[in-house]
Amino acid sequence: MNKNLKKSKKYAISIIRKERGFSQQELADKLNINRALLSQIETGLVLPTFDTLLNIARILDCLITDLYRKEEIKSMEK
Repeated sequence: MNKNLKKSKKYAISIIRKERGFSQQELADKLNINRALLSQIETGLVLPTFDTLLNIARILDCLITDLYRKEEIKSMEK
């Protein structure tokens, strides 16, 4: 698989999750999924369903589009 394509699947979930003070386990529990699956979603190994993205955005109090803004968020941290 092309590395650039794989990188494009990553989300800003972990960045936003940490800003909101949630551990992976806490967010996974709120989503009713296991922590390993959340980790795979955060790293882009698994593509979440739209419903899962919607629930993540609701729990993290952000827009779904915010979950796609990985590079913008990282550059704001610097």
